[in-house]
Amino acid sequence: MNTQVNVVCWSSEVVTATIPTEAATPSDAVLLATHSPLRISRRGGRGGRDGIETVSEDTVLREFLEGAPNNGVLVATVLGESGAGKSHLVRWTHAKIAKKQKRHVIYLQKTETSLKDVVERLLLDHADPDFDDIRRKIGSLGSGVTVEEMEQKILAELAEALRTHESQTPHGKALVGENGLSLFFLDPLFRSHLLRPGSFIKRRAHHALHGRDPDEPDIPLEFTVDELPLDIVDYANLKDAAAATRKLFTRLSNNGPMQAEAVRLLNGLLDVAVTKAASLGVGDVSEAFKKIREKLVGQEIVLLIEDVALIQGVRRDLLDAIVEVGVVQGVERYATLRTMMAVTPGYYHESLPETFRRRSEATSPLYEVDVDLAGADAQELVDFVGRYLNAARVGKDALETEFPGVPNACAKCVYQPSCHGSFGVSSTGYGLYPYNELAIVRAVNACAEKSPDGKGRSNFNPRKVLSRAIRDVLNDNVDVIEAGEFPLPSFLAEESTRMALPRLPLHVQEKIQADYSEGEAGRLETVLNFWGDRGRTEIDQGILTAFGHEPIPETLFDHPTDTTERARTDGDRPRNYDASGEIPRSVKRKIEAIDDWANGKKMPPTLASELRIVVREALIARVDWFERVIKDPDAPTVSKAIPAGTRTVSIEGSDEHLNVTPMVTVKRSARMAMMLRGLVFIGAGLPQLAGEALPRLDALVDGCIDHARARIVAVLEIDDDSLTDAAGSLLRGAAACGQLPAKPSDIDLINAVLWRDDGKGRIDASARSPEWMDAYTKYVAARGDAIDRLLTGVGAAQGSGAVHAIDVHRMTAIVRRAKAAAASDAKLVVPQWCEDADKELRGLIRASQNQIDHWAALVGRIRGQLPQGLSYPDTVDAIIEATTTGQAYGLVKVANLAALTDLNASARSWNAAGIAQLEKLLESANGETGFALLGLVGAQIQGNLAAIVDYLETSTQWINAGLRDATADGGSIADLDAEIERVIERWFEILTEPNAGPTSSEEGKSHE
Repeated sequence: MNTQVNVVCWSSEVVTATIPTEAATPSDAVLLATHSPLRISRRGGRGGRDGIETVSEDTVLREFLEGAPNNGVLVATVLGESGAGKSHLVRWTHAKIAKKQKRHVIYLQKTETSLKDVVERLLLDHADPDFDDIRRKIGSLGSGVTVEEMEQKILAELAEALRTHESQTPHGKALVGENGLSLFFLDPLFRSHLLRPGSFIKRRAHHALHGRDPDEPDIPLEFTVDELPLDIVDYANLKDAAAATRKLFTRLSNNGPMQAEAVRLLNGLLDVAVTKAASLGVGDVSEAFKKIREKLVGQEIVLLIEDVALIQGVRRDLLDAIVEVGVVQGVERYATLRTMMAVTPGYYHESLPETFRRRSEATSPLYEVDVDLAGADAQELVDFVGRYLNAARVGKDALETEFPGVPNACAKCVYQPSCHGSFGVSSTGYGLYPYNELAIVRAVNACAEKSPDGKGRSNFNPRKVLSRAIRDVLNDNVDVIEAGEFPLPSFLAEESTRMALPRLPLHVQEKIQADYSEGEAGRLETVLNFWGDRGRTEIDQGILTAFGHEPIPETLFDHPTDTTERARTDGDRPRNYDASGEIPRSVKRKIEAIDDWANGKKMPPTLASELRIVVREALIARVDWFERVIKDPDAPTVSKAIPAGTRTVSIEGSDEHLNVTPMVTVKRSARMAMMLRGLVFIGAGLPQLAGEALPRLDALVDGCIDHARARIVAVLEIDDDSLTDAAGSLLRGAAACGQLPAKPSDIDLINAVLWRDDGKGRIDASARSPEWMDAYTKYVAARGDAIDRLLTGVGAAQGSGAVHAIDVHRMTAIVRRAKAAAASDAKLVVPQWCEDADKELRGLIRASQNQIDHWAALVGRIRGQLPQGLSYPDTVDAIIEATTTGQAYGLVKVANLAALTDLNASARSWNAAGIAQLEKLLESANGETGFALLGLVGAQIQGNLAAIVDYLETSTQWINAGLRDATADGGSIADLDAEIERVIERWFEILTEPNAGPTSSEEGKSHE
């Protein structure tokens, strides 16, 4: 037996020539050689058949050709979505209709739907003067009339139709007439836009003259909202349009319901406009066809239309002609007309006139060829594909030569025994290579279409199977097979994902992805999914050999028994199972959604949100502060730094609109799907089913912990730079408050940064200006909050309590940098939490000069009262002496002598060292600026200088008053006794020598 390895038994040229994607493309020989019986549903019709039943195409053909017409008319409508096979049924019917006298067959193919093609076929080649005029009109199409001329004519006819049309709807009334939509088709700017390359009008004009191209989608050429010229602003300057046109544009562009009405109006008038653009009158074609029928009375016309929606320009006339009765009052006026037409359900119900539908349905049942794959027989699908695989190998020429017989390409193949044994054959003996039965069924399901009714049905799509699963697979994989690389990981992958076909169990996918390279894993998964029914059926070794594929380990095949399947999914039946002993339905739905996600579907938003929360919480739980000691951040801070949702956790393949890079990304893979499944089980109270979900979750978030920590630090603004700037501001503030030594150690710096006012007030408050004290009070009040926040960045706390320990090493490094920053003249950019304190500090700094001026004035007042050569204590002693001697003569002019005596005694104990300190400080401050000046101004001044100066000035006042009384007799003191004279002289000495006070050094010693 010959061994089949990397064999290609077809050629791309033959495949392309033989395998059609349109029903009208192949010859009758190829069509019938590849035709597979269709499953057709018949609905309604004459004879009381109101239900739905399945019929064969032979039944359809018999009912169509032999059914009794209704007054000379029978219209068999074949419904089906695009690619479902409705046109194939019409084409098959054409191939099966026997030639017969008095039967005239008109076949309107999809590819021959131009105006000229349609009219010529409807006239049945009749050489009659009655048809000369219409032939002359259509004769110019494509020769005498260019596409460009047709475009202009369509625009003009649409404009005229819209101008003269009457509408009954409110929006419609605004869109017809002189100032309605016709303006778009008349305004030069909009006409130019409507005729831009690729525009709808250009395509419609081309179709009218030349019909539809073979590979063009069979979508009716009609206006949609997107075809309205609302995007003109992207191409042209709207100001160049007429004012009325601009007004219409503005109104239409902002009104969705009006846009929908505009589309409805345009499509309703389009067919007539195209007809008139071809120089045909409305009804010309219908009348001509009636004349044909009139001349053929007693005979029969069979009209086959592959897709009525693609008929160009004369569709309305044609529909009228189709249902025109041939028997009037028992008299046959026109030949019997049997029409079979294919159309999509949507177009049939929404676009064809209700009158036409009602009349046609009164003559024949409706036939529908959409096939729900849920009820399809696998053998039927295999036979369908098998016929085309055989045709691809035999080729068009051989099929036509051997017709009506169909040769089997496998008959003379040296690999037939092994190939058929491994890959299988159809019921008619055609080899399935490179497919087997399982691969065919999956390929057909991959190429299916979801039913438009929203019921979730998957409908068989023969056209797509032919184009993708047969023609493209055979053509695109010749080199791949010969290289031993078939199938590629991309084999029908897009189609499989779109249809959400189930794939290998996740645990198998995970093992493959762990043990094989990406390319090898993708190919192996494809082989198991298609040829091994998702790993549930062992693959014949002959298939693997033919593909040049290595043997597949037994462990990759999934053969679950009831017990093992229950163990894998249900565990030990925990208490929160439902009544049937199964996993709760809500959990099952989540697991199924995760499996679907792993296989390409989008994850439901609710489930994705739930899983993001779990992953986020795991990340937050892993963030610790051992290496970087800070106070644990509160919940609002964490939420701001690591917000819930996609900004923190992204799940690939969920409905996300990311404009930031997430911290954690859950990639779509089997491994991640198994983790997510486990998290769902844990959340449902089924941890025994979670597997390795938690270790995988830890591994997922592990690489994001530093990022999360940095985000929290950034939100708190307690990174080293922020803390340094804040500490610099606090150091400046400490200096401004007199709390920073001249040559501070590291501990001094730390203490200065953390210094708080004790609330007892400054001892030198009396020597301070009101402005400086006000600024000081505001600053120290704001400073406390900044210190608290700084401590959270360098210290630890119990729960939500205050910081009780700091990281001294880190704090030392911070204050060293902060010292340099504080001493510089640069403005510090402090974190937000320090801004209030820094603002108040700037106010305190601004008050510095005011304080210096205040001190200067205070020193001046003091020195104005201390006699030269006397220290403050000596001066107080002199005042006490004056009090003692003067009061005996009534010279002490005070209200309360006892209080004065007490005041003198107190004043004698006051510390006057601050006088010399202040004088020295003022001398040092002269010329200083910045940080150095701050320290001088903030220094604590000894003693109560304000009280001293007040005492001296008050004493001077009562001594002066006593002297004035003593000299009240005009200045003579001759009559005073010697004692009084001595006292008065002493007082004069005190008053007249105020500037001969002691030096600063003497003043400093005088208190000792």
